[in-house]
Amino acid sequence: MADVEWIENIKRIVMQAVEAGDPCDVITASVLNTDPLEIRIDQKTILSKSQIILPEQFTDHLSVMEIPGLGEMTVTVKAGLKNGDKILLIQKRGGQQYVVAGRW
Repeated sequence: MADVEWIENIKRIVMQAVEAGDPCDVITASVLNTDPLEIRIDQKTILSKSQIILPEQFTDHLSVMEIPGLGEMTVTVKAGLKNGDKILLIQKRGGQQYVVAGRW
């Protein structure tokens, strides 16, 4: 029985080392719907808004800009995701949360 326990401990240590060296996965996906936000990873996996962390750079948002001759102005930056956009996701290891990392 001691050999079985020893082997199981070695397996556990190896798995911990692998997970520590590879803390996340990068996944390609596409935007299925924007309201409510849904992202398709594959034929079976569709992420809902609660699973997605969406940085401001991928949303329509206000930004203050200095425009020569006009001064400081608040403008709307139209950078929101659109249906069909191809995106890169970073999946948090051990969790069901995904960060939108880029568009391509």
